Parts: sequence; structure tokens; C-alpha cells
Amino acid sequence: MQNREGQHLDERAARSQLAEVAREIYARKLSGAMDGNLSIRLGKDRFVTTPSGVHKGRLTPADMLLVDGAGRVIGTPGKAPDGKWLKPSSELGLHLVSYARRPDVGAVIHAHPPLAIAYTLAGGKLSEPLVSEVIFAVGQIATAPYTTPTTAQVPEVLGDYVACYDCIIMPRHGSVTVGATLDLALARLDALEHTANIACMVKMLGGAPPIQAGEVDRLFDLARPVPPPYRCETNACPPPEPTAARRLDPPAAGELEARLVQEVLRALSQRP
Repeated sequence: MQNREGQHLDERAARSQLAEVAREIYARKLSGAMDGNLSIRLGKDRFVTTPSGVHKGRLTPADMLLVDGAGRVIGTPGKAPDGKWLKPSSELGLHLVSYARRPDVGAVIHAHPPLAIAYTLAGGKLSEPLVSEVIFAVGQIATAPYTTPTTAQVPEVLGDYVACYDCIIMPRHGSVTVGATLDLALARLDALEHTANIACMVKMLGGAPPIQAGEVDRLFDLARPVPPPYRCETNACPPPEPTAARRLDPPAAGELEARLVQEVLRALSQRP
């Protein structure tokens, strides 16, 4: 992982950046207190990541965990305010598959941006750009099939998407943005939610057609000098919207809500 000046980022600096960005994400309501997770690649099989079950607005550099490529904590972890040992998020597999599939990725952010998720739940397609800026900021926004949070299904399905896209919506769950640096991953998260904000307002004002396909192609050509990839052009990549053949079955009625209630209760029980 490199810093803003392109120099090698050490563990201490990575911990500080993660704490700073996690607090910013929480302050800007791009995720809830206990939601989402962030990580930075330090080198081969060495990553620094945010812990599970800790308020994102109160994280400190000391709270971060150093893990290897298998997700094992390296060294002695710190303790949460309740005295329990800190552990990585159950979504760490999503981060690790991103690094494995994309050597250019130095940081991963999994967040829960409310407008982006709400817009897609309402049937909107962020893959169809309404404004040109989104193409320069994130390229193609993709929506993956539904996967059950915290399960192995998430990295299994998202691996193919993160190999081709820098910004991915996970239906009824959250978003994934990647970048060479944590700043870039954060900028793409910001652009995603800003784009969703515009899309929601357009919907409320009566709607508007997306940019015509020919102009979209021209914009991608203009954005092409900015690496890396803005639109995958291989047949191996999944489409930006899940097809019926790829769409996974959603949870049964009430099942997702019950799981969410359990997660909220668990998070509340861990507060001091």
C-alpha cells in the first residue's frame, strides 16, 4: 500500500488512516455505528483492517487488526471497551478476495450508503448514468446479485465483480469501493452516494432518461487514461446488473428482518 505521495505506507500510518476514514464515514452517515468495514494492504499477505463490533465513530489506531492472507490475526489483538478481544469482521473475506483478484487494489471499503441502497431497492439502476461525472469518478457502477451477509456467499459472488468494477452495490446490504489508496476508495464511495442523491431527486421530480449509449461510450473513452479499469471489456466479466440466471434467491419473508434485529441487539449488547 502507498500513501498520497506514492511512498510505502507502514502499519502505523495505515492504522491512523483507517481510524480517520472510519470516523469520517460515520460522521457523514455513509454507514451506521456498527456497520461496514475498511482495510488497507501493507504487502504480500499483510493487511490492516477495522475490528468487528466497535463504534466506527470512535475507532482509534490501536483498535485496528493486522491479519494475513487467510484472515488470521497476526500478533496480539487489542480489547474492545467491554474487555473482549477484538476480532476481524465476518466480511473480511470480501476484502481478501478483492486483494487476491486485483493486484492494483491497495484499500477496500465496505459501507452502507443509505441513498444508494434505497435507490436500487426501489428499482433504480445506478449502472445507467444520469450525469457524466460519475463515469470519471467511479466508471461503471455495478449491482451484484443478492448474497446473504456474513456468509461465504459474499466473497464467492463478489470476487467476479470486484475483478472488473471499482464500485459495486450489494442489494439489501451495502456497497464495496476499492482503490489504490484508501483516499481513492473513499472518494468512490462519496461519488456513489452523491450520484444516488441526484438519482433520487430526479425520480422525485418526475424522472429523466439516462445518458444515451453513444455518449456513454465517448465518456468512457475520455476517462480511459485514468487507471485502472473503468469498464471491463472482456466476456468473462459479469454484467453491471444481475441477470435472471445469475440472480440469487432473496431470503424468505421476515428472514432478513429477523437477522438484522439480531445483529442490532448483538451490537447494542456490546456497548459499554
